[in-house]
Amino acid sequence: MDNTKITLKNVEIVFANLVDEGFGKSLTVNATDKDVRESITKWVVDNKIGKKEPGVANFKDYEGKKQYAFKINDYTQFAGLNGLTKENLGFGATVHLTAKAFDYDNKFGKGTSGALEAVVVTARAKTGADEAMSELMGDLGADDKLPLAPVNDAPPPTDDDAPIDLSSIPFN
Repeated sequence: MDNTKITLKNVEIVFANLVDEGFGKSLTVNATDKDVRESITKWVVDNKIGKKEPGVANFKDYEGKKQYAFKINDYTQFAGLNGLTKENLGFGATVHLTAKAFDYDNKFGKGTSGALEAVVVTARAKTGADEAMSELMGDLGADDKLPLAPVNDAPPPTDDDAPIDLSSIPFN
């Protein structure tokens, strides 16, 4: 088993920082669940991840929730189910993710860090707009003079619909 990788499924996003404004890009997950927190802690300890305190998971507490930030790099791949994309990431979205620990030695220092390799967006956050859209869509009908689903009354076939006999076409 590759202990440099961690895979978490059905974790909730607390914050998605997808644009680097000087602090890097990251996804912060809700780590309040004991299993999620223990998995992250084991991964951090096993790989001695961290700059200030290698091997100590840097959980943040906010409004009674534990949070952990995974770094995003230029090679992180994103996908989504049912048409979802990384643009659907945000507070309350649900993802599966895999991150990998790696050693670094550069002008900023030396140590072990971790970054996301792949993220699958499985559900976007529910918003008040979802309920409003559902109500609007449910209220649509014939009185709205909108195009309705096609009726199974097809027009009669024409000569343009006749099968083509390829032997009747002269090929040079």
